[in-house]
Amino acid sequence: MTASELQLPPGFRFHPTDEELVMHYLCRKCASQSIAVPIIAEIDLYKFDPWDLPDLALYGEKEWYFFSPRDRKYPNGSRPNRAAGSGYWKATGADKPIGQPKPVGIKKALVFYAGKAPKGEKTNWIMHEYRLADVDRSARKKNSLRLDDWVLCRIYNKKGAIERQPPQGSIGKSSAVTEIEDKKPDIATLGVDTRQLPPPPTGLVNDYVYFDTSESVPRLHTDSSCSEHVVS
Repeated sequence: MTASELQLPPGFRFHPTDEELVMHYLCRKCASQSIAVPIIAEIDLYKFDPWDLPDLALYGEKEWYFFSPRDRKYPNGSRPNRAAGSGYWKATGADKPIGQPKPVGIKKALVFYAGKAPKGEKTNWIMHEYRLADVDRSARKKNSLRLDDWVLCRIYNKKGAIERQPPQGSIGKSSAVTEIEDKKPDIATLGVDTRQLPPPPTGLVNDYVYFDTSESVPRLHTDSSCSEHVVS
């Protein structure tokens, strides 16, 4: 099913809570039960960059939802493979249990980094990954890379826009340019003979100040038609 094939009523909005996502969508998906409105697309999310995902979603304006399988990082381990597209997803913060009194699901927050780990460049793309709690993630079969049957992912951009990753090294270059521009050149280090510098421009109100030996108060001489101003 594509987004154009969804028959949604006018004014429809999809803003489920964490509990609703786990109980009414993820649990039913993992149990192979039907979902009343198949509004969440099924894709291998880790094969794409986050800015390409909105076009693959069945529905969404500023956040998009997907069912996705996860692969193991190592055949006999339980760690997921977070590489995706041209970068990788990095977990941030603590996992949040979903459901009371006994957790039914686990919510994990991740940030997308463009480039190769561990020197990737942080982006504004965020993912909330929901997985079922108490799932046996030991290697089910020898050489099997499947970690979970399904996880549910919410994708959004902190700036509310579908922005792509910044150019590699752009942050470092911009800061270096700013630092150079902010620092004024030292004439002495440039080897400039100050005796050969042109005189400062005239015609300004404050042209020069000099002290008259006959008076103790300096007078400001100007080229304007105003009378002399005494500097106190």
